[in-house]
This record gives sequence, C-alpha cells and structure tokens, in this order.
Amino acid sequence: MSLNGRSTGWKHQLGALVGLYLQNSTANVSPVQGNIGDVVWGSCSDNTTLPGAECGYAIVPLDYFNSSAGVAKIALGRYNATSTPRKGSLFVNPGGPGASGVSLATVDGGLLQQVVGEEYDIIGFDPRGIGLTEPATKCFPTPEARTAFIANTVIDRGYDVGPNLADPSNRYHLIQTQRDADALYKTQFAICGQTMGDQLRYMGTSTVTRDVDFMTTLLDGKDALINFWGFSYGTVIGQYLANMFPERIGRVIIDGVVDANAWANKPAYTWYRTWLSSTEGAYKIFFEDCAKSGPSGCALAQSSKDSATDIYNRVEDFVNKLYDEPLPVPNATIPGILTSGRARLFWIGALASPSNWPHAAEAFAAAMAGDASAVMDAVNQKELVDLERSAVSCNDNKPFALPKPEDVIDEALFVQQHVTRFGLTITISEPDSGCQYWPVTPPERYLGPWNSTTKNPILIISNTNDPATPISSGEIVHKALGNSSAFLVLNAPGHTSFAAASTCIAQNTRAFFANGTLPAKGTICQPNSGPFPEQAANSTGAIGAIGSSKALASSDDQLLASLRHIGAHILGKGRR
Repeated sequence: MSLNGRSTGWKHQLGALVGLYLQNSTANVSPVQGNIGDVVWGSCSDNTTLPGAECGYAIVPLDYFNSSAGVAKIALGRYNATSTPRKGSLFVNPGGPGASGVSLATVDGGLLQQVVGEEYDIIGFDPRGIGLTEPATKCFPTPEARTAFIANTVIDRGYDVGPNLADPSNRYHLIQTQRDADALYKTQFAICGQTMGDQLRYMGTSTVTRDVDFMTTLLDGKDALINFWGFSYGTVIGQYLANMFPERIGRVIIDGVVDANAWANKPAYTWYRTWLSSTEGAYKIFFEDCAKSGPSGCALAQSSKDSATDIYNRVEDFVNKLYDEPLPVPNATIPGILTSGRARLFWIGALASPSNWPHAAEAFAAAMAGDASAVMDAVNQKELVDLERSAVSCNDNKPFALPKPEDVIDEALFVQQHVTRFGLTITISEPDSGCQYWPVTPPERYLGPWNSTTKNPILIISNTNDPATPISSGEIVHKALGNSSAFLVLNAPGHTSFAAASTCIAQNTRAFFANGTLPAKGTICQPNSGPFPEQAANSTGAIGAIGSSKALASSDDQLLASLRHIGAHILGKGRR
C-alpha cells in the first residue's frame, strides 16, 4: 500500500478492500426503541466511576423536524448535587468530537464540583453517534477493521514534509499524498453511507444542541435555563447553544475556543492560518522551559549550558533527517518506522499538555538515541474509533466544491512557511477533511448568525499559547457576542485552561457559576507552576472580582491536584 505518495499501485488493493467491506452491505442499522421524553437512571457498570454516580439515558426525537423518523437514545452520566439549594443541571462536554461526556461526569464529577460548586448536578452526555449513544457511528464492522483500513497510509502516518519547502519535488510528493488522502476519504465515506444510510444525517452539532435544550426541559423543567461547560469542540456546542437558544442561556463557559463560524462556513483546509496561530508559540516555550530546567528536569537538554536554540536545533535536525532516513522501531507495541510525519504527530499531541512535557522530552530523547518505542506508542495510542468525528464535522460544514489537491497542498505549504511547521500535521491529527464526499445531508445545518444577544452573558476562556485553539479564536467569538460575553485569559501554553492548573481560573469559574460574576475586563490569570521541575510561575496574577461566592471547597493544593486530574482526563480524550 502507498506510503505518502512515494509508491504506486495501492489503489487496486483499495478497490479490493472496498469490495470486501461493501459486499452484501445494506443500510440496516436497527432503529432505537423507546418513548420520547423517557429518562432512565441506574448504576454504572464501569468500576472507575465515583460512588454515587449514576448512568442512564434520555429518549429524544431522532429528527426534531420529522416526528415519524424515530428516536435516539442519548447516554447520560450524573453526579448529583451534594449541597443545597440545588442550582440545576450543568451539562459538560470534554471535546473531540468523539470524547465521552458520560465518563467525564461519572469519573470526575466530584472534582468538577470542587470548581463550579456542589449545588449543581454534573451531567455528562455522549453526543449523537458517540460513545454509548444510539444510533452509534459504526461505518466499519469493528474499530479494528477501520484501523486496518488506514494502516500505513497517510491517515495513519501523517504527511512527510521535506526540510526544503521550496523544492519542487517536495510539493510534487505532497500533492501525490493528497491524492491518496482524497481517495481514502472517498472510500471510507462510501463505506459509511452503505453501512449506515440515513442514520448518518442526525450526528451534527445542530441536532446535538437541540438535544441539550430538550434534555434541560426533561431534567429541570420547561422554564429552566441551560447551564453548560464545554472544552475544545465542546466550545462549538456552547456557541451553537448561545445562538440557537439565546433566550435560554444560564451559565455557559467555553474553554479552548474553536471559532464555530469558521467550523460551519469555511472549508476545513482553510482553517489553519488562524487556528494554528499559537502553535509555534507553544513549541518555542517548550524549548525555552526545557533549557531553563536543564538536564536534571528535561531529558532533551544535554548540559546546563544548553540554550533553547541548541535543543531546538538538535530536535529539528533529527526530524528533518527522518524524512530521508526513517527510524526502524522494532520494539514498539505496534512495530513500525518513525517518519518525519509521525514525529510531527508526536509533537502536536505533546504540545497540548504541558504537564506531560517532561515525559515527552524523555521519549523523544530516547528516539534521538535510537529507541523510538515510546514515541511510536504515543502516536499509536489512539482509542479505537470509527468515523465519529467526521459524522459531526461533515454534517456541520457547509457543502463546498471539491478542492484540487494542488490547492490544498499550496494552502498547507503557506501555513507551513508562514504560520507553523505543523501546517500539514494538523490535517491528520484533526481529521476534518474530505467532507465533499460525505454521503448524506443533515435535516438542519446551523450556519449563523453568531452574534445573538443572550439572556445571560457567557464566559470565554483562552490560553495565550494554545497550540490547537488559539487565543485569536476566543477573541473572534468575544467580538461577535459583544456584551453577551466576557473574556478571561490564562497566560500559559497548552490546550484549554486545564492544561496549566491555575487557582485564578478556578476562582473566576467558581464565581461565575455561583452567581454570574464576570471577571474584570482585561483579567489575565497565571498558572501556579510550570511544566518542568523548578519552573514555578507567578501565581499572583489578577483573579478578578469573585463577588459573594462561597470559599473554594478545598485547600489550594487539593484544588490544584483536582484541576490537574480533570485536565489529564480532558486532554487525554477531548482534543478538539
């Protein structure tokens, strides 16, 4: 099979695979049973859940515009309020698309209450097509079948980008790789349409947003306001809520902001000039902090005299060498070769979570010494999934004409040259391409407006150097919503404010959920510590007014431990 366009003839194998998957395949997904409005709670079968956590489901309309379409079963998790008076349900979404809100609520509900207040029921839900929600996105017979389908293709290993971006042969190979990617997207979406048929129509964010509105009524009553806390892709849901149901907005925080207007209205390959505008800053901070920590704290530093530039140059030289000389990795859990594309995939993942930077440095230092097992394992450590993410993003994104491979690559090379070296990496780590081949049209595709006046203002939180959802996206959303929003900034790298635990962020979050208190305009919070040993950060940053909110439920040390635990959950499973 082709490896990034450097060999030919794989399309015959692909055709055979298509025949295998589609043979006798029909859209025969069994309809969900139940009565609209039913809510059922019981114990959770997963032994990792908190004592007292509940699992269940709500039966909602499959199609809010066609009552004869049937029903959907939305998987729910709940950690009940432990203090009175109860303030209602707080829906949480960790991102993705593809991450489970049920798990977030049932595993970390108590920790979340330490931040938001014990008066809220923490409600996690698996959005349409995801996790335990039915109908599920099951385009392939098993998750392993999809893994086998993409094995050693560009979708699996990433784009290999040569060090000389001006070299015409580099562009040529990338265009050929893009042709391979297009064929793979077309094939897997054809499989999906054959397997799932019209069930795929109901996986978009517009429908998910109506589910949150519907479930708020079921759980709290028809006059209740919607409370929501979303991270990464969850911020898209938050923006849809604010604009589709502005009159019903109660307490809503979006953290690690995706620009929903671009998500819905621009082709995916054009997103990254803006969306990666903070990535290079995070990469630079990694090397600066590594140098400050020295070899005792950062394995990539060879001596205390190493500068950030010294460490950076060694890493980049190694990655560039991999383009021509991939490194054999026989001892990885899944043996293979470390290519420059896979090395970039490792780094784009590592930058999201600064608390793991010491481990990332150890893994990459070992790779540079000849053993890339830990790096390969990190790249391959993906939950076995189907096409859940595509089912969301392709139902959300406005239809566009199929772009030419040359246009896609030229745009990516512009980003690669002028914005960040991860311009092509993100295409694989955040797979939203190929929607021109999506086989269905959703019953609703919300495209705006995005400047509604909400009943209560929402709180927007962005990090200064978030490699996946830049501060500029938060600024765009804040500008659109105007007085219907407030903007809070964390001066830190990493994806979402949970990437760098900050009591300042926690206090402002607590105050907002307690009584709607907003941070003072221009408030910038500081993290309580840096990612590497002895990289303590200033923890005296402004915290904004906290009004009459009650004291935090625990000491600062315990609170910070809780924030880090929640962050590990979100960043491990909820990247955009």
